[in-house]
Amino acid sequence: MTTHQRDGGGADGGNSAGLIHHYEAIASASREMLEAARAEDWASVARIEERCRELIATLKQVSAQGVLSASENRRRMILLRAILQDDAQIRVRAEPWLRDLEQFLVAARRQAPPTS
Repeated sequence: MTTHQRDGGGADGGNSAGLIHHYEAIASASREMLEAARAEDWASVARIEERCRELIATLKQVSAQGVLSASENRRRMILLRAILQDDAQIRVRAEPWLRDLEQFLVAARRQAPPTS
């Protein structure tokens, strides 16, 4: 196998373009889910979350068959970071008590006597 084929650029186009497409689809769904959470449309959040599960299941199946090039792997990392950021923002909106707990803990730390 040549480097070109290993990087997804073989005669059949490789599986990497399809593989990165799956990451992009998940990132897009994640962004949609965040927008629905911002609108407090929890039914849409749940519907999109189910679609994300399906996309992730498909990604797991095709990822065993594809190898990403260095540039595609960088793109994958950017997409994964965006997905994680979206997820964190969704959680804050879905579970406001977590924000309250965090504020409580920060205040408690400030009031706690210094340890030696």
